Amino acid sequence: MSVIKNRIMAIAKLILSAFLFLVWSFLIQGEYEMITKPELQNDFPIAKGAYAVYSTGFILLVIAIIIFLLLYSIKKSKPPTETKAKSGS
Repeated sequence: MSVIKNRIMAIAKLILSAFLFLVWSFLIQGEYEMITKPELQNDFPIAKGAYAVYSTGFILLVIAIIIFLLLYSIKKSKPPTETKAKSGS
């Protein structure tokens, strides 16, 4: 039962990280557009000007850290016997 639960959690974490990566890539494109076309910096509803680029960059950094932690937790959740059995054969 525990193995099934671990696999379901790993699949859920992978799906969440894939979704966050999709959001991250859209934000990267938006930040690129704001940098190359400065008139778009005023379309950001929360901050205007250069602060729009800075806040988008901070959001990207937070999303990247969350993705890294999700993938790292998947790697750490594997039992050591499972990895030893694969490397031994």
